[in-house]
Amino acid sequence: MVDIRTTSGKKTARGAGSPRAGRSGRGALRASPARRGTVRLAVVLVALVFVNFYVFLWRDQTSVPAVMRKAEALEPGSAGQPPGTSASERGDLDQDDDGVVVGEPVVPGVDGDVAPAPDGVIEGEVAKGDTLGKVLRGAGLSAAEADEVLRAMSGVFDFKTLRPGQAFRVERDARGQVAAFELTVSKTTTVRVERDARGELVGAEDRIETRVEVAEVGGRIDSSLYAALKASGEQTSLVAFFVDVFAYDLDFYVDTHKGDEFRVLVEKEYVGAELLRYKRILAAEYKGKAGTFRAFWFDPDGAGKAKGRYFDEKGRSVEKSLLKTPLKFTRISSKFNPRRMHPVLHKVRGHFGVDYAAPTGTPVWAAANGVITTRGFKGGPGNHVVIKHDNGLTTAYFHLSKFAPGQKVGQRIEAKTVIGYVGSTGLSTGPHLHFSVKKNGAHVDPLSLEPQRAGGVAKKDQGAYRAEVDRMTGRLAQIAIPAPGAAAAAPDGDDADEAGALGADEAGDEVSAPQD
Repeated sequence: MVDIRTTSGKKTARGAGSPRAGRSGRGALRASPARRGTVRLAVVLVALVFVNFYVFLWRDQTSVPAVMRKAEALEPGSAGQPPGTSASERGDLDQDDDGVVVGEPVVPGVDGDVAPAPDGVIEGEVAKGDTLGKVLRGAGLSAAEADEVLRAMSGVFDFKTLRPGQAFRVERDARGQVAAFELTVSKTTTVRVERDARGELVGAEDRIETRVEVAEVGGRIDSSLYAALKASGEQTSLVAFFVDVFAYDLDFYVDTHKGDEFRVLVEKEYVGAELLRYKRILAAEYKGKAGTFRAFWFDPDGAGKAKGRYFDEKGRSVEKSLLKTPLKFTRISSKFNPRRMHPVLHKVRGHFGVDYAAPTGTPVWAAANGVITTRGFKGGPGNHVVIKHDNGLTTAYFHLSKFAPGQKVGQRIEAKTVIGYVGSTGLSTGPHLHFSVKKNGAHVDPLSLEPQRAGGVAKKDQGAYRAEVDRMTGRLAQIAIPAPGAAAAAPDGDDADEAGALGADEAGDEVSAPQD
């Protein structure tokens, strides 16, 4: 026993192995776990406070005073910097591995060299997702300055037409005030805002004058329409125009054969010596194994406001109740078959439509005028669209990779309107379009359907139309067809159009034979 004397003088006896005595002894040797955790937390907090003081008060590049000085230096006309001083001159911008300033506006120099923009000038391009306000603020304009420019442009520029890649230019005067803003809308249109005599910003639109010439184009098919038009010396973007004219009569994959001939009278718009774009095809002819087809543009009012239509030599409309194919360049990989073995489910299941093999992303047309009744995703069809037409027909488009933007159920659309893009969603073995047609509620074979023609030339206009056809037919007949194997060099830059204008043979080489 241990004799323990208390402050009152009383004795208390405890054994050597008493629990209280043991705990007291161990506590004297080391602190409790809770006390150790508190000490560690305090150390961490002190360290964090020290780091914050260092970063925001003492460190030269990141301290609050240093950041404020840098912001003041970026303001046009700030103390110590003349108005229009570029960021690279101040040394405020980072550089990449090649020493090129990152974020500094530049302008092309001689022979492709890059030169800095002049003092007081900022140049750049509209980026994806930009608004004009965002462009202006990104170019260094204050909120008040940007608002002044926007108000000046509101009467001369449709802000919805702002597109990525459009070039802009901001000019400041010696006082640092915005003197002018210029936006290049297109190759022919520029919008410019400048200060007038009263010092107010005023907007104006400048249009470059263009000219239109009628070109005569002819060729012979060796492999595809695409290759033949390119060999004729034309840009391949003309393929889409030609295919569009004969979309109700010809499928340029199955109906194109070696030795077929074509002739075209087409309007070409120029800016100086540069071809800006193809406009209307005035007359076109295609001769081949599928037959001879001609189309002539005719506007009975002669107003030239794109209100005309295409008719054949007899005055009948080339437009019909249904397109020959809902894709420009395709090949059939599976036909209508009510007793077909399904390639995915491996059982007999009717195939009530036609499968068109095409690369993913190929635009899909509405086969006729109508109203969208279905637009969404479903297990088997995947992304699909259903359209109800005025003639009692309903068409369906399955396995789309995505839908065309800006469309919805209940919306009325016209034939040849892009409604989606080829894909392989739902029950599908590869990228293709499943196209089906119902007539009065029952499936019919799209390939055997006899479409009805739209209205022809009115009786009162038939005399004028006949005279126009005779004139155009004579011009078509004079177009020479190159000898077999002859080819002309394509214009420079023509390859840029290849991705969007695949010919029949080219499209067939890129895809297998997927089915659903």
